[in-house]
Amino acid sequence: MTAIQTPHWDQTREAMGQHPTVLILHDTTELDFTSHPALDGTGPIGNGSGRGFLQHNSLAVVPEPRRVLGLAYQQLELRREAPDRETASQRRDRERESKLWVRGIEAMGQPPEGSRWVNVGDRGADLYKAMAVSQKMGHDFLFRVAQDRQVWRDESRETLVKLREYATSLPSQGDDAVALPARGGRASRTVRVHLAASRVWVPAPVGTPGRTGHPVVAAWVVRIWEFDPPAGVEPLDWVLVTSVPTETLAEIRERRDWYGCRWLVEVFHDIEKNGCGAEDRRFETAARMGACLAILSLVAVRVFQLRTALESVPNEPASAVATADEIAVVGRVLGKRGRVRLTVREFVRGVASLGGFLGRKGDGEPGVRTLWRGYQRLQDLLLGYQIHEQDVGNR
Repeated sequence: MTAIQTPHWDQTREAMGQHPTVLILHDTTELDFTSHPALDGTGPIGNGSGRGFLQHNSLAVVPEPRRVLGLAYQQLELRREAPDRETASQRRDRERESKLWVRGIEAMGQPPEGSRWVNVGDRGADLYKAMAVSQKMGHDFLFRVAQDRQVWRDESRETLVKLREYATSLPSQGDDAVALPARGGRASRTVRVHLAASRVWVPAPVGTPGRTGHPVVAAWVVRIWEFDPPAGVEPLDWVLVTSVPTETLAEIRERRDWYGCRWLVEVFHDIEKNGCGAEDRRFETAARMGACLAILSLVAVRVFQLRTALESVPNEPASAVATADEIAVVGRVLGKRGRVRLTVREFVRGVASLGGFLGRKGDGEPGVRTLWRGYQRLQDLLLGYQIHEQDVGNR
């Protein structure tokens, strides 16, 4: 996987350095191969009865206008079987899956001057070590709080408070709205929320060896909570912790929007599994399956880039998302001749048409499976086009 993906990681990180703010969305997903018992080298997933791999992705995106730069890093791991009669001390000493978050942050390297890289994660990222490593690498972080850890609420470090409890005591600084996408059978909806933020100082957890020698992380706690939710609906209540200064209402809104981008990594997982059929592949060894998954992940990035550009910059020139050869081939598919000039929307819908998208009135925009099929066919057409152009040039 490393040999296959390193050029892509390098290209992504180079692109990251060309933007003032980049969000690195970290998340772990399970790749389920339970129905493929011939595959050797899998580990337990789910409740332990399934078999497969853990895949931890570090996806780089620009928040505004929203753009997917690519995978900055990826890890394919086995969940280790817990030994029988494991003691509490053995469990503490056993290597934890939390290492994936820290390793993903460390792999990014230092951002260039003038570029802010923000590590974004859900509750699984709420680790003191992830915060400390982010700052050591010159990054910022924005994590959803899972642990009600003790923090200082003043720089003098005189008053210890529980983080979640303190966040819920903060008065509202203003109101706004959050658009929640559909997920897991839940319909999409827009909710009205209160917004609040305050400074905190995060020490190393109690029980950390040499605790007093570890740095205290200066941070801001941000709370975004729904008021007046519909009956029978769980209200939205985000408690976030970030190293980015967050005091004004505009800054709180920006952190809200940054965290709202986190669902993009889940969309990437969906494209990889359901669009590209990653879990449908059939190899007999983990090494061969890993190589296949590494390639499919990069194709999923490409499909995601096209789909995101269709939503965020549909009227930009197609050169923003495609090479000149790709534009020329899709232009011919669309019946255009001569020097082809397409918009992002025309190009992406043209790719989708190769995958069966009809583009009828009322069809909406193409889905990821259609784009995956179309992009796959585009590569075959592109190869033929390039061979033809090479032959013409040699005459």
